[in-house]
Order: sequence, then C-alpha cells, then structure tokens
Amino acid sequence: MAKHKLLAGLLVGGAAFAAYHALDLEQREALKDAARDRYNAFKDRAVDYAFYAADAADDFKEALNDKLEAKNDAPAWKTVPDEDNDEPADDIVLSSDQVADLPDEQPAEDSDATEDTEASSDSDNATSDSEE
Repeated sequence: MAKHKLLAGLLVGGAAFAAYHALDLEQREALKDAARDRYNAFKDRAVDYAFYAADAADDFKEALNDKLEAKNDAPAWKTVPDEDNDEPADDIVLSSDQVADLPDEQPAEDSDATEDTEASSDSDNATSDSEE
C-alpha cells in the first residue's frame, strides 16, 4: 500500500514538473506571482493571528490581576507589597533603635510571683533528677 502511494506521488510530481516546463515564460511568471501572493497572504494571516494571541494573553493576565486584587481573603504570602508605599514590606527588626522600649520596673506582685514560680520549678527539677 505504501509503495503505491510513493509511486503515485512520483508520477504526480513528474507530471507537474513536465507541465511547468511546458508553459511559456509569461505563464511561468504568472504562476510564480500567484504562488508569492498566496504565500504573502498566508504569512500576513499568521502574523495577525500571532498578534491576536498576544492581545488575548494580555487581556487574560489583566483580568486575572484584577480578580486577584479584588479578592480580599487572599493569604498573606500571596499578597505583593506596593513599591510606591514607603513602609517596609516585612516586620524584621534591623536595629535596636526600631525596637519598642520595655518598661524598666515591674510591679511588686509580679516579682514575688516570678520568684515563687522559679523556686517551685527548681524543686521539681531536683526531684526529677533524683528519680532517674
């Protein structure tokens, strides 16, 4: 079956070649011009479709960005900080000047409770060490 298709292709190609050479010079040029016109029309259509595809992709990206910006319940890791904003994008403290001052003195009640808690934890540690 494949041999018959190859043979038919060779015969049709040979006939087309013989018919082309049988044409006079004006008919050959007309045939070449028609082939060039069809090729250029095909190329122009291909370029137009490429531009249509690029425009459709841009429209899709814009619609997706609009949808994501309108979504309020997006997770924090998906939100992008604004570059126009002067605030830092994260909460990392880079120097001690940026840390809030802590109160120096604690109320007396808290210090007594802290001492009692430390004493009980020390006794618990001592009993657990002796059990092992």
